[in-house]
Formats: sequence, structure tokens, C-alpha cells
Amino acid sequence: MSDYRMPPIGEFDVDDLASLPKEFRYELHAGNLLVMTPSTYWHKLMARRLLLMLYAAGFEVLQDTGIRGDRPRDLRLPDLGVVAHLPTDVADFSNLPGSAFQLIIEIVSENSENGEYTEKARWYAERSISEYWIVDRDVERSHDDAIVHLHRLALTGDLPHYVQVRSARLSELESEYRAKNEA
Repeated sequence: MSDYRMPPIGEFDVDDLASLPKEFRYELHAGNLLVMTPSTYWHKLMARRLLLMLYAAGFEVLQDTGIRGDRPRDLRLPDLGVVAHLPTDVADFSNLPGSAFQLIIEIVSENSENGEYTEKARWYAERSISEYWIVDRDVERSHDDAIVHLHRLALTGDLPHYVQVRSARLSELESEYRAKNEA
């Protein structure tokens, strides 16, 4: 990797992410740069299976979709996102507002848990994303399956939050989606 000079931290924002070295994934949490560790192959395989399942069902599903926060120094990079509507000139965008998404999927990385059950859930709920799925290892630590916790957006007073509606094995969800597609 060649030498890289970062912008002054006080001035670092979402647009600066495009200039960072491409070997890593990055998020900005209230202006704090988070360098994401490379994912395991289990993580990559689960992401691919979910992407293919949702794509076959007719959803516009994308990997590493950047979601802009309310400030220029806030950005999350979920593993998968189902886009409700894309801007007409989407080729020119790196990140979209939360309102563009109907579903966000985070896959828990064992070696670097990153707030999937807490901070990220709260952050996505605050952006009114209607569904949030958390994919995690099962108790058997299966190499070819996962547990998917499906959450829906709810309001208590004025506070948006997610309510878990179901947990299922990824293999079960794939069977259900396959059956729906064949019907």
C-alpha cells in the first residue's frame, strides 16, 4: 500500500471515504472513522446466499450499500441492503439516505462484533428502515447455515425501534422464498 495522508480528523466526512485505500471497508460513526476488518468466508457465503435468495424473489438487493446519516460525518455500511427506490442517476452515488431502503441485513462477525444488536439497530431504526435482519452463527457453529433474526420497525411514543418477529435458519428462509417463487 502506498503512503496515504488523511484529512485532518476534525474535517473528515463521508465524501473523504472515497479517497481512502480500497483494501478496507470504512464507516463513520459521528465523525469517528471505523476501519472494518476483512470478513470470514462463512460471512461472505451467508451474504451471497441472502443476496441470491432476495434477488430471485425480485428485490433490488445490493452489497456494501452506504447509508448516509443525518450529518456529513455519519455513514454506515451494512452487509446487504434492499433498496425501495433508487435515484434516477444512481450511478453517480456512493451512499444513499436511509429512506431509500426497505431492509438492511447485518452479518455478525465473530472476531469484531460491531453493535449489530444495539447501536446499529438503533441507528437504522432512527432512519425509519422498515426491516432489519441480523444474521449470526448458530449454537452448533455450523459452517453452512446461520440463524436469521428478523425485526420490524415499531414506534413507542416517538421512539423508533425494532421488534423481533421471528428467528429462522437461513436454510429454512431459502426454502420458503423458493416455494413462494415457484408458486
